[in-house]
Formats: sequence, C-alpha cells, structure tokens
Amino acid sequence: MLDMKAITYIAVCEEMNFTRAAERLNITQPAVTQQIHALEEYYGVPLFEFTGKKFRLTQYGALIYEELKGMRNSDTFLKERISDLKNRRAVVNMGATLTVGEFMMTDHIASYLRRHADADVSMKVANTQDLLEMLDNGEIDLAVLEGNFRKSDYRHMLISEEEFAGICAPDSEVPRRECGLGDLTGSRLILREKGSGTRDIFEEQLEKYDMSVSDFNGVTTIGNMRAVIELVRSGCGITFLYVDAVKELLKNKELRRIKVKGFPVRHEISAVWKKDILQDKYIRDVICDMFK
Repeated sequence: MLDMKAITYIAVCEEMNFTRAAERLNITQPAVTQQIHALEEYYGVPLFEFTGKKFRLTQYGALIYEELKGMRNSDTFLKERISDLKNRRAVVNMGATLTVGEFMMTDHIASYLRRHADADVSMKVANTQDLLEMLDNGEIDLAVLEGNFRKSDYRHMLISEEEFAGICAPDSEVPRRECGLGDLTGSRLILREKGSGTRDIFEEQLEKYDMSVSDFNGVTTIGNMRAVIELVRSGCGITFLYVDAVKELLKNKELRRIKVKGFPVRHEISAVWKKDILQDKYIRDVICDMFK
C-alpha cells in the first residue's frame, strides 16, 4: 500500500505541476510541497530540478518515480484480484498488434471464454511501440506482439512462429517465377505505418540486402491491415505480411504469393509483460491457458 508521500509524488510526476497535482488529490499546494520535501529527506536526494525555467525530474527522481509507479500498478492489480476472487471471475487486460488482434486472436479468446464463461477480457489493438508504452505505464497487463522488442527489458513467452511473405493480386505483373527483392522495385508497396510489426519486419529484411522502401516505385501507407489487403487484392500494389492473415484469400485465389528469394521468413509471435511485478504468475497462467 502506497503512503501519501508516494501518492503525492506520483501525481506531481504525472502532472509536472504542483498546483494541478494538488487539485487532483484535493489537497493544498503547501501540503504537496511538504510531502515532496519529506520524500526528498527520506531518500536523501533531490527529486526535481530547474534548468532555466524548465522543471524536470532529476536522475534520482526518475528512478524513484518508475519504482513507485510499478508499486502503484501492483497495488491496483492486487485490489482488483481480491475483488475478482470474491466474485469468482478472471480478468484479462491485454493488448495485441493490429494484424494479430484482427486476424489471429479471435479463436484464442473464444476458446478461453468457453472455459471461463464469467471472465472479463479486454483487448486494446495498437502498433508495437504503443503497446510497449501501455505496458510500461500499467495500462495493460500483457501484450501479444508480432514486432520486434528488447527482450532483455521484458518477460516474454513464444506463442507461435508465423510465415511472413510477399503477396500480390492474382493477375499482377509481378513474376510468377522466383525472383529477388530487387526485381520487385518497379512495384508500388502498400504497407502499414512505421512502428507496426509487419513494417518493421519487412524493413529489417530489406536492410539485409542494403535496400529500403524508397527503392520501390512508390509507397502507400495505410494504418489498417484489411485496407492494405483490399488495395493489394485490387491490383494497386504488393505487400509483405503474415500468410495466416490472408490464408482464405490465397486458398480462393483472390491473392497470390510472390516467390521471393529469402522468403518466406518465419517470425515469432510473443506474449510480453513487465518484469518483477506482483502479477507475474497470474499472467503466465493466463497465457498458458489462452494459447494452449
């Protein structure tokens, strides 16, 4: 349980303003100042500094904020779990990248809900970087990611390995024989936005051949995978994505795989959560149950 000094300090860090923190906590500004001074005395270091007119955290203050924020999130989780146990229901607060959330999660969630009819499952769908930020801020408990992340910074569990390949319309002028990435530069790329897992994976492959998206005959950026697929199906360009997302369209010959040297590549889909948190075992149990 966090004491008032810690609660006040977190509010000041999030508002970066003593007056707004006081209003948020419904206490006076002198009371906020007193709590911050008491915390500085307790740890024996300055928590804030001024550079010119800019008010910011010291390196000590930033470290203490991250630790206290983690304690707050764990405390919130503990209270929620106690409430859930009283009500005998499971709560899963998760996130998924757009392709995973839109094309791969439905069956897993449906299977989980059949086993846990009273469970409360919520899923936010966003790109990899946004989801990692949500994890860091305690907005979600776990994320299912297709994109790359610093594995040393998080707990993670492999969910699956998926084929990642080039796709075009069935009547596209893209060669039907095996070709290199360089043979595709006359085509328009239709890709997700920067920061998305599928784009990161594709650009990582391009770097291996000393290439970039600017080598192609135009790039169209779309923030929705279904829209990307529909544009490719309409013959507007080519894309690279997880084969599982278009397996029915490939089966019905509404799309065609491009035979590219070095593709398909297999990429990991991982469940990711924060290190050293109270809910570690609970999250592991949920992941094992949902993806078994």
